[in-house]
Amino acid sequence: MTQGSGWDGILQQDETILWQGQPERGIVWRDALSPLGLFGVVFTGFSLFWMGAAASMLRDGPGFPFTLFPLFGLPFLMVGLFMMGGHVVLDAYVRATTWYTLTDRTAFVAREAFGKRTLESYPIAEMDRLELADGVPGDVIFGMAHSAYPKRVAKQRRSRNRMVTGSTVQLGFRRIAEARKVWRLLRDRRAALRQRDRDGTQ
Repeated sequence: MTQGSGWDGILQQDETILWQGQPERGIVWRDALSPLGLFGVVFTGFSLFWMGAAASMLRDGPGFPFTLFPLFGLPFLMVGLFMMGGHVVLDAYVRATTWYTLTDRTAFVAREAFGKRTLESYPIAEMDRLELADGVPGDVIFGMAHSAYPKRVAKQRRSRNRMVTGSTVQLGFRRIAEARKVWRLLRDRRAALRQRDRDGTQ
């Protein structure tokens, strides 16, 4: 969601942009060292073993089409490879197509990946949490959601700024260089908006 990127007209007339940025690019290989990655190693190893065993049994057996039987293990092999390391490659691609925008009212996550454009918005006044995962890069978490998908294997319609832990999805700006600055901006704006709402009800 940048100037001239085709998102013109999204903001309200008096809405002001406070910050814009993108997640840090590149593959984060250490993310593969997770329960999902370890399970992927086991799954991939079992798939290779099954395909090898099936091919060995059919080596001197009936011909075509039975010789294709070991290929039925390919889908399982692909799933195993994805869990083992493919998900971090996919995550890097999605982050490269993601843009973050923070206004004085809303946090936006815009994405243009796999030929689709998506835009998610999170009103600041309604944010029920605000956490800083300090570092360079760091994360600013401003919400939670429930997910039935395992870590980083969510459907593509789900945002890649959502980090899945078990069945809980953290919503926020992931792997940004100015995490502290953005966290302070969000904290101050949320306080100001809530104070305005309290003053308006008195």
